[in-house]
Order: sequence, then structure tokens, then C-alpha cells
Amino acid sequence: MRKKLPIVLEREEVELLKAFPNTKCPTGLRNRAIIEIMHRAGLRVGEVSALKPIHVKLTGRQPRIEVKNGKGGKDRNVPIDSNLIGWLQAWTEKRPKRARYFFTTLKGTKLSIRYIQAMVTRLRERAGIEQKVTPHVLRHSYATELLEDGFTITEVQQLLGHSSVATTGVYLHVRPGDLAEKIRNRERDRTGGEHIL
Repeated sequence: MRKKLPIVLEREEVELLKAFPNTKCPTGLRNRAIIEIMHRAGLRVGEVSALKPIHVKLTGRQPRIEVKNGKGGKDRNVPIDSNLIGWLQAWTEKRPKRARYFFTTLKGTKLSIRYIQAMVTRLRERAGIEQKVTPHVLRHSYATELLEDGFTITEVQQLLGHSSVATTGVYLHVRPGDLAEKIRNRERDRTGGEHIL
């Protein structure tokens, strides 16, 4: 059976998408934080919708997102960087304080998966990105960028919460640019930089 490669965004496209929520209003700030957590922590849309404030650890020695009961009923901890911490902290200051879930409406009710999916589609349209963009495309982009940035396949597997490294391995084939560069370097090493015809 033919297995398709995942769709990923170029880094510039992700930044374009992030530029469109109006972060001066609470819902725009929330939506930007949602885009950031899917792109910078690889959370699935259902994990974003179900995230609770107690599982968002923004301070201490190991800032992280604690994903509870993810796909396959698995828990995982996802370390987060200072940029993502900043967006999550900004939303923390605006979100309804007694809300059960981390990402909510302004009245404190849980955001549905369907809302998050539609929000991503709206942002894609406003950004003028031609290819289809879903929350899972942001997760794919996260995984691909980690590999490009030198993370090992097993580290990416752990961050994504995959049961098998074979599932994670598909991201090795998404952007073959690194492989092409290694092939070019290998040729230069062998020939001393000269091309032999």
C-alpha cells in the first residue's frame, strides 16, 4: 500500500500564518498561542482542546506541557522553549481564571476541535497559503523542523508520543535537502572538489 508523505509548511509559511491573529484582542492572543503550541510543541488538536491549566508548566527548571491521555491513552511531557512560554503566559493572563480548560472561549467554555480546525483554515486563507493547512500540518512541520535542527529520530519519537520509531521515520523523507547536501559533500570529499567526467 502506498504511503503518502506528510504535508509540511516551510518555516516562512508558518511565520506568515502566525502573523494574522490580532494579538491585541483576547481571542486573537488565544488563537496565536494555539498556533504556537501546535507548531512549537507538536500537540494534536484533541490534545490542545483537552489541555488543562494544571498541565501547563511555565516556570521551574523544566518548563513543559504535560499531555495526559494522548493518542493511545499515553501521557508524555513536552519541553517548551522561551518563545512558546511567552505566548502561553500572555494567554494565561487573559484567560478566564476559573475555566476548567486552558484554551477556552471568553466565557470559559471549552474550545471544540472543530473550532480550532476552522480557525487554522481561516488563518491559512488570510495568509494566502495555497496548500491545505490543518492543525496536524503544524505538528508535521514541528517534527520535520526538529530533524532539520539535529534532533535524533528517537528524540522526535518521544516528543511526538509515537509508539513506534517507524511512524516517526516518515519525517526523514519530507525534505531531502539535507540528504542532497550530504551527497554533495561526500562527492567533494572523495574528489577533492573536482568533478570527474
